[in-house]
Amino acid sequence: MNFLLLSIVQLSFIFLPILIFYIVYKLIRKKFDYLSTEIIHMVFLFYVFILAYIVWFYLPIALEYITINAVPFYIIGGYVKAIFAGDISIWIAGTNLLGNILLTLPMGVYLYFNGVSLKKTITAAILIPVVIELGQLLFHYIGFATRSVDIDDIILNFIGFLLGYYLAKKCSFVKKSKYID
Repeated sequence: MNFLLLSIVQLSFIFLPILIFYIVYKLIRKKFDYLSTEIIHMVFLFYVFILAYIVWFYLPIALEYITINAVPFYIIGGYVKAIFAGDISIWIAGTNLLGNILLTLPMGVYLYFNGVSLKKTITAAILIPVVIELGQLLFHYIGFATRSVDIDDIILNFIGFLLGYYLAKKCSFVKKSKYID
């Protein structure tokens, strides 16, 4: 975990050119939002940058092979069975399962914040986790990284999207973005 935190701190320096590009882009377009909204956009850009690193490049364990699970709820069910059998702690299972939900929860919040409809959010909630998993598979085949490819990750990421959207909708302090001309 400390290595991941150190990597994220190092990545923040790599992110600076992306942030500068965003600011220059906004200056060229001359279309600025409220300062709070611009800050949220910048934080979201950083979140996406870190998300891409975590799901595609961060390797806690480098394996020579890739595990692929195409059976829905196989891994989730395995965690549940292992918990009841006493083979694994609730903490480990919860971290792995909740981690996948929390990974995409900010995207649902962000989409609601930007006035994206529920229908488009559902579409994104399906497509983005699929792209993440296909990216993991592609990076494995080109020899760049090894991550498991799991339909359960797609399901949990989907839940995270919708949960974030729902929570943002229920929170009265979240205001939709409006541009200042």
